[in-house]
Amino acid sequence: MKKTSLNLAVALILSATSQLSFASDADLQKQLSSLKQQIDSLQQRLNAVEAQPQTKAAVVALLNDSVESYSSEDIEASELAAGPTPATSDDVEGLRADVENYKYDQSRQYERQTVKSARDTTLFGTVQLRANVQDNNTAPNTPKSTFDIGTALLGVRGNLFKDYNEGKNLDYQASFGYSKRNDGSNNSNFNLLDAYLRYHVFSTNGGAEIPRLNLTLGQQLLPFGLDVQSPEDLRPTISTASAPTYLGLFTRQNGLIVRGDAKPFVDYGANYRAPLFEYAIGVTNGNGSNKTDDNNGKDYIGRVAFTLPVDYASWLREFKVGASYIKGEAKLSGSGITDNKAKKDRLGFDIYYNHAPFGVTYEYLQGKTDYINTAVPAVKEAKAEGHTFTAFYTLGDQFYNSIKSNAKFDDFWPKSIQGYYRYDSYNPNKNQKDYLDTASGRIGEYDIHSLGLNLFFAQTTKFQLQLNHYIYDIEAAAQKDTNELQAQFQYTF
Repeated sequence: MKKTSLNLAVALILSATSQLSFASDADLQKQLSSLKQQIDSLQQRLNAVEAQPQTKAAVVALLNDSVESYSSEDIEASELAAGPTPATSDDVEGLRADVENYKYDQSRQYERQTVKSARDTTLFGTVQLRANVQDNNTAPNTPKSTFDIGTALLGVRGNLFKDYNEGKNLDYQASFGYSKRNDGSNNSNFNLLDAYLRYHVFSTNGGAEIPRLNLTLGQQLLPFGLDVQSPEDLRPTISTASAPTYLGLFTRQNGLIVRGDAKPFVDYGANYRAPLFEYAIGVTNGNGSNKTDDNNGKDYIGRVAFTLPVDYASWLREFKVGASYIKGEAKLSGSGITDNKAKKDRLGFDIYYNHAPFGVTYEYLQGKTDYINTAVPAVKEAKAEGHTFTAFYTLGDQFYNSIKSNAKFDDFWPKSIQGYYRYDSYNPNKNQKDYLDTASGRIGEYDIHSLGLNLFFAQTTKFQLQLNHYIYDIEAAAQKDTNELQAQFQYTF
């Protein structure tokens, strides 16, 4: 069969470069450069032939006559004797397509055959340096003034499987955090915080209008309320709310949690996405982080939230209401009593409204926890209740969700100042005033009024001041009304 010199050249080029799948990137680039030069040479030859139509017609007529008078063997011998056949435009375009396909195949082979242990891996961390002073601290073994490290977190996150077509990716996160110890052996320790895998069931490449759904397996934060779901670096206040703190909701749990949303409202100009409906369901061990499961019971958690479907310019933008519930069991042992199915239920309602520069949040939390009454050995129920209200106002436009902030850098003096007020109320047992809450060491209801100021140096750095005023319904030797001043410098990376 007849073969042109161009086809022969293509065959020789591809044969010479067939071993590039295992070559280095530098060698591959050299070979591709050589291919480009040969394509340019062929293009020049084609332009010269097309510029001489009479010569081209004569060559075509000669070839047609030869086909009628010679056999296939004679034709091949004649072509070799006459020299190479001029290339056509179709030949050049075919070569271009072959080269592009070759480049794609080499790239895919490189991805398949090269180990990428650091692909999409990010190192991150948060450090909070804190100082506080109280004017009337009577708590045992607690100084009136101290320097402290609120948080020291270090972790990695990344991608284990990347779905290039739809974005149904498999991600991971692992982090460790500082904690204090008073056992006499060491004054600090790094414990495992997050350790989970997350699979995105729905496409993440289809745009912000696509609903989200992911499965998270491992040790993780709970989808409960507002403050509990926020990572350490995103919490607006220095101290956390009393009710979720002493009811154990900030403690990470081991389990499987499904999170998703539906019918999102999207405004690309303002970088705004607000799903009409958000949901989360899951099952966890329920006995805290870094612990072996101590009973056959599990904690079941559920959360729903609704955001008003209004336009971005509306004053009701980002107005959200939510509800959360945990049905749990715990193991009790003491005073000759053992109960492997002790009640540990949590119920919460929350309201979120953030219309920059002003915003408010409110959370109500109720907890029912069984405990052993040592005075009269028996299992009793403690009914805890908490309220948290926060109002804040932000001066400056540094962190507004807008395309105008995309080009700003991370190394300038504060352009945003946020002031806030928070009312925090907690009653360990609203039906038994003299009940001693073992988690907080408090009896009776108490309120905390806080005034705070956040100075944002950048998206990764802020300085905070917070003044707290504690008011106790029942004063005792270890709890009296007091004032506390806190200062904190936070940086993340």
